[in-house]
Amino acid sequence: MNRRSPYVTLGIGALAIAGLSAILALAAAALQQDLSVAAASLCAGLFFVPGLYFLGYSRRLRSREIALAHAASFATAREAIRIQDLADELRVPPKDAERILRIAIQEGHVRGRFEGRDRFVADRAEAGPPGEDG
Repeated sequence: MNRRSPYVTLGIGALAIAGLSAILALAAAALQQDLSVAAASLCAGLFFVPGLYFLGYSRRLRSREIALAHAASFATAREAIRIQDLADELRVPPKDAERILRIAIQEGHVRGRFEGRDRFVADRAEAGPPGEDG
C-alpha cells in the first residue's frame, strides 16, 4: 500500500481550500464586508499550514521509500556487504545505514541476515515488493 497518497490528497485539498478562502477574503474586502474578510482570512490561514505540512510529510515518506529500496537493491546485488559500504553508498553514518537496512528487512524489501556487527548477507531469492508472495 502506498502510504504517501492520502497525505498528498490531504495536502492538495487543504491548500485548495486555503486558496478558495483567500479568494473569498479578497471578494469580501472588495465588498467592504469586514467580518467576512476576517472569517475567510482565518480559514485560509487554518488550512494553509496543515496543507504544507501534509505535502512535506508526503515528501519525507517518498524519500524514506527510496532509501529503503536503494538499500535493498544494494544489498541484494552483492554476495555480502559491509555496513560501511552501504553507509558510503547512502552517504549516511554507519549506524544510520544499519538502521535503514534493518527497516528494509522488517518491511520486506530485502531478506538476509547479519553476520557479526559489520556484515550483511542477503538471501539470493529476491524478496520483491512488500506484500507480494511469489
